[in-house]
Amino acid sequence: MRALTAAAVLCVLTACSTGPTRAPVSDTPKAQTPADALAQARAKNQHWLDPALINAFPESGAADYRPPSELAVLLPQSGNLAVAGNAIRDGLLSAYYAETRSKPGIRFYDTQGNAAGAKAAFDRAVDEGAQMIIGPIGKDEVAAIHDAAGTIPVLALNRIETPSNRHVLNFSLSPEREGEIIAERLLGKSLLQTAVFSQGSDSNSRMLAAFEKRYQAGGGSVLLKAPAPMFGKDAEGVAVNPVFPDAVREAKAVLLLMNGDAAKPTRAALALNGAAGIPVFAGTDITESGDAKTNTQLDGIEFLQMPWLVNRGNSLNISAAQLLKLPSARGPGAKLNAFGADAWLIATRLPVWLASPNSEIAGATGSLHLEPDGRIERTLPWSVFRAGVPQALNGP
Repeated sequence: MRALTAAAVLCVLTACSTGPTRAPVSDTPKAQTPADALAQARAKNQHWLDPALINAFPESGAADYRPPSELAVLLPQSGNLAVAGNAIRDGLLSAYYAETRSKPGIRFYDTQGNAAGAKAAFDRAVDEGAQMIIGPIGKDEVAAIHDAAGTIPVLALNRIETPSNRHVLNFSLSPEREGEIIAERLLGKSLLQTAVFSQGSDSNSRMLAAFEKRYQAGGGSVLLKAPAPMFGKDAEGVAVNPVFPDAVREAKAVLLLMNGDAAKPTRAALALNGAAGIPVFAGTDITESGDAKTNTQLDGIEFLQMPWLVNRGNSLNISAAQLLKLPSARGPGAKLNAFGADAWLIATRLPVWLASPNSEIAGATGSLHLEPDGRIERTLPWSVFRAGVPQALNGP
């Protein structure tokens, strides 16, 4: 009787209320979407990877090292991406053979540089007993296998814009990340007006867009965006020097997004335009120069660089110098060697992040940390040219 009375009173109170009527409550729990899981992970500052990601891996007896028993590496060994694939392979194998602890069996599968080849390589690797997959590297290749991953961890080697698979980690040499780090450097030094000179490429365009977004959000202003200047001659053969607008002399910093060969004449043009005393910063491409003998022209420029390329220590205890004789290490290939070495590092150090998501791992490409959505981000150290030689920059 009391229960009935209480129900009746509740009905009256509800009917007399001036507030909005609540929607009926369903007994069926709402299915959690990938977006829900990701939002919850971000709120807790944790990763959203499947917690059982490495449960099938053999025990290693070490808190920071637990490789799979069988590792599959999906890289293009033919097609347009084969050169990049070979450089990544060589870096990965250098780390693999440098490891003195128990190592997994490792197999390489040719993705042929396209989506269909990547999917076929993925299916074959799973059928042949892989416990983890590294790769592929092309955006179309990664997209082709992303949704298929669901029983073993996959370390995709390209940027995924909208992660939605809790078995996939995403690692890339993102130019956007470099742009953000440069912006943070200039903001930290209170250099709030910058002139930017950029060598035309997709990578530099992406780096500049990310730099500008982060820089402006922190109160910085880009006074000038211009291509790398060129020296030339007029119709009568008289030398013509580049002329910069006044904005260059008003800037508190200059940013060069270009290689060393383009940076040298740009540095000269800055001096000729009365901007020689402005501090100059650059991205990682600045070390790429066809004539190292003239690198003294770059002295004083502060630039981002992978630890691998400036002899800073990393968890692998190997350096770029050990691979310099390989054809794949020439030019930008050295960065891909480091990328491959870090792919091995990540694949075997997952227990660190699964146990403590905020931990950092000292990698060849930078200090690595895990974002809540499974992306692996890098923090790169700063270097400076002194007497034409890149040297680690210590202190502010």
